[in-house]
Amino acid sequence: MKRRPLLLVFAVALLGAAAVLSYASWQGHERERLIGDAKARLDAPLEEAPELDRLQASTAASLLLRAEALGATDRETVGLRHYAEALEDFTRGDLVLAEGSLDAARLRLGETADLFVLRAAIALRRTDPAAARRALDSALALEPAHARALVLSADAAIDEGDERRARVLLDRAIRTAPRASGLWNRRALVREHAGDLAGAEVDLQRAIEADPRDQVPLINLGALLRRDARHAASLSAFERAVRLAPTDADALFGRGLGRAAAGDAGHAADDFRRAAELASNDAEPVLALGDLAADLGDPHEAVRLYREALAREDADAASWLKLGNALFTSGDAPAAIEAFRQALSRAPDLAAAHNGLGAALLHVGDRIGAARALARASALDTRDPHPLMNLALLHERAGDRASARTAWRDALVRDPGSTIAQARLAALR
Repeated sequence: MKRRPLLLVFAVALLGAAAVLSYASWQGHERERLIGDAKARLDAPLEEAPELDRLQASTAASLLLRAEALGATDRETVGLRHYAEALEDFTRGDLVLAEGSLDAARLRLGETADLFVLRAAIALRRTDPAAARRALDSALALEPAHARALVLSADAAIDEGDERRARVLLDRAIRTAPRASGLWNRRALVREHAGDLAGAEVDLQRAIEADPRDQVPLINLGALLRRDARHAASLSAFERAVRLAPTDADALFGRGLGRAAAGDAGHAADDFRRAAELASNDAEPVLALGDLAADLGDPHEAVRLYREALAREDADAASWLKLGNALFTSGDAPAAIEAFRQALSRAPDLAAAHNGLGAALLHVGDRIGAARALARASALDTRDPHPLMNLALLHERAGDRASARTAWRDALVRDPGSTIAQARLAALR
């Protein structure tokens, strides 16, 4: 009679042991699953995560923490978690924390290509290209076909102006990841900068084929086609980009330029206004609105918009030049003089600003200053007839008919079809 309780106890013990073994087996499988999922996110190909800050680092760190809670406290797992946290800190912009986490990862993982790449990315953010180059060279010494190391090395070469090296590195990266849209897009920009517009267009088409959902190659293609004066095709590319990304300010701005070139000023203005809202620090959409106002014969509105653009970014000499021209057209010559001088303080050899300054000085009666500015403009741009035409007017007002005739003749050499110069020269005979 005593054997039955003993058997029951034995059975319960067996069930408990089985449960323990089952739980331990589940733990092992769960640890492997969590670590595998984390690695998949950290090792995502360029097609999925073209930039380091696109890796799902925070998710990977969370998965690895859960694996550690289940007993995965080996050096590799803990090191990977520190690496994921370093990526997370880098994405957030906290470079100090990122470096600390990276050092903790290196203590457990040793020197790996991935760690060198992240160290290089941090160095580039710190504007330390020499440190970045050393880290990237180390990464490629360990893994010559490491796609992210090749891409970042190419980016560094572009920043340094070494387009030949950038092209070589991007060629290697494309062989490693031919379906990565961003690589074709990068190489297109290098080729365009080198003047190879046809090659750049081919690369941008490859980028679009590789990822039809990415608006960036379409934006770059639109800009390239606009540069090549293929305005209808450019507008089409920007329209496709806007359909993919309706809140991309660059796409809207490009479409606005295309619509303006097609004579659709109303819809162009809508695009520029929306782009200006989305990119609140970008002056270009507001400048474009100013250009539209100037073209439509509303210099006062153009002045307002140019001032708004300069409040966003006042370092561009061309923006001050536009303001000066609008002010002069609106009748405010003294303010125009100041705007032209602001332009020249930023670009002393800007011929159009010297010409505008000369015209404005002439308007307020400063003939000596005007003659000096106009002569400088004429010398800086030997194809532009306008400084000579303004000089001719200056001489006419001073009663110097001989000098006026000489200036009008010189203007006609530059622009033989100028009816104004022909008429004035005939009147002075």
